[in-house]
Amino acid sequence: MAKEKINIKLSALILVLAITLAFNQNSFMNSPVFAIVSKSSQQAELVIYTYESLLNDPKYDIEGNFSAYSGIPKDKISIIRFDDANEIVTKLLQEKDNPQADIVIGIDNVLIHKIPSKADVLEKYESKEISNIDSNLIENLDPDKYLLPYDYGIIALYYINTLINKTTNPELENLTLDTLADSDLISKLIVENPKFSSPGLGFLLWTIAVYGDPEINFKGILNKDWKDWWFKVRKNITITKSWGDAFTIFFDEKEGKPFMVSYGTSPAYGFCQWGDNTTSAVVTYENGKPNAWLQIEGIGLVKGAPHKENAKKFIDWFLGKGLQSQIPEHQWMYPANKLATISSCFSQSVIPPDTVNRLNDLITVDMLKQNLDRWIDEWEQVVVLGTIPKKTEGISGFEYITTLLSLFAVVTTITYFTKRRKKKQRY
Repeated sequence: MAKEKINIKLSALILVLAITLAFNQNSFMNSPVFAIVSKSSQQAELVIYTYESLLNDPKYDIEGNFSAYSGIPKDKISIIRFDDANEIVTKLLQEKDNPQADIVIGIDNVLIHKIPSKADVLEKYESKEISNIDSNLIENLDPDKYLLPYDYGIIALYYINTLINKTTNPELENLTLDTLADSDLISKLIVENPKFSSPGLGFLLWTIAVYGDPEINFKGILNKDWKDWWFKVRKNITITKSWGDAFTIFFDEKEGKPFMVSYGTSPAYGFCQWGDNTTSAVVTYENGKPNAWLQIEGIGLVKGAPHKENAKKFIDWFLGKGLQSQIPEHQWMYPANKLATISSCFSQSVIPPDTVNRLNDLITVDMLKQNLDRWIDEWEQVVVLGTIPKKTEGISGFEYITTLLSLFAVVTTITYFTKRRKKKQRY
């Protein structure tokens, strides 16, 4: 009987801990420790952290081509791919005192502000290609040059134009976030979770720049509250963890979701490969102007990189004209190198960033640093919990729930072992 009681208590303890992890924002299942890591990475002569879709559709042989350039054996180049760049940041910070990677690829002009101190995890490197990189991109990604730009493009709404067009949905002509929320398009929209996805995060910032944030007296374009828009649409939109997940649903006819947050360059994907012009992209037109969020992605040298010289060679190669000319039709973004070749099919099918009002100019770097975590947390509260958080001091709603569950687990654990110890002392 005593053994059965102990088993029951242990089961209860395990259940409590499992619930705690389930509610924890940084749960192990969402942690980069679950990224697919090559068994040979410890024997590698170059280790790179990036996201799953980098130059991957159609696949460009990064390892093989860099091996031919550098002389480093292909099987000694280890590329470790994560679901999204958010996880790269987390992994980089986790390994601050014991770096395993030499290079990180994919941290953008928003995620860089989730790094408390760039100098703790990255090392400045002025590539020999830096003179060919647009100085405006460098300034808007990282003026300190811990990260150097390799591609860029605007976040946009991507759609299948045989199912959604100006005949079926005339509001596309001068679409705004307000008209989007009130139209049947909203039920077809797929949005990536900004906690995990960089385009999802860019879209969240898009809405904040348009509507503003009264909590910090930020007016944006319309001087409203961004949370109200998300509260209104939360039951109608489809949320995915990653851009790749959204892309899969987007092309699945059974899902009926031919509208997603993607890039202004996404229509080039079908047009350049197969001459398929059945997809288009659109931005929103608040105050009669086309508005969009600009994403700039960077490559950086890890501080304390085990293979620093090889890493520098790779960065030079990655930013060079040859590789950069592969960006448009393997990465489906604009290359950062001004000398790179861009095909006519790409140019004809995309929304050029210089034709829109850059919403990034409304949200300052200091605003991002001070409010980014709060915005993501409040987005979760609005979309997941269905509550619009008011201005508060102290911990957030999600943190509060997590804290309570954690304390409960600790108290339960202490109580169990205290009772067990007393029982042993009796005997």
